Amino acid sequence: MLLVLGVTASVALHAQMALTGAHGPGWSLLMGVMALLCLSCLAGLVRAGDPAGPVRMTMGMALAMALGHVLLLPLLAGAPGAHGAHAAHGGEATVAAAGAGHGGMLLVVGVELIVATLAVGWVRRHKQRITYQAV
Repeated sequence: MLLVLGVTASVALHAQMALTGAHGPGWSLLMGVMALLCLSCLAGLVRAGDPAGPVRMTMGMALAMALGHVLLLPLLAGAPGAHGAHAAHGGEATVAAAGAGHGGMLLVVGVELIVATLAVGWVRRHKQRITYQAV
């Protein structure tokens, strides 16, 4: 199931961001918490039984995380120990370093949006199946 692969990618990205600690210990802790939240969705998706609830939860969490990461982008630009600290060095290295961090965050946003899209597709197909069975 593509949805499970997408959530697995999200767990891996959040865990990597937490373990690298590029934005400082506070942000690493936040990314670790997000990885655990992704794991809870993943566990619900692979568990036996009706996946409708876990898929809807995954859809909501993916949209919330995408929004959360977009809102975090400006905070990371000025956070001490984050990419705002690169400004003291000046030059093109500053732009490259800041872009690399934001690129990782944008990658997570993209993955979360893909996960949400896959979940929406699953819910729509599931609803159509139920409608056809009822007729």
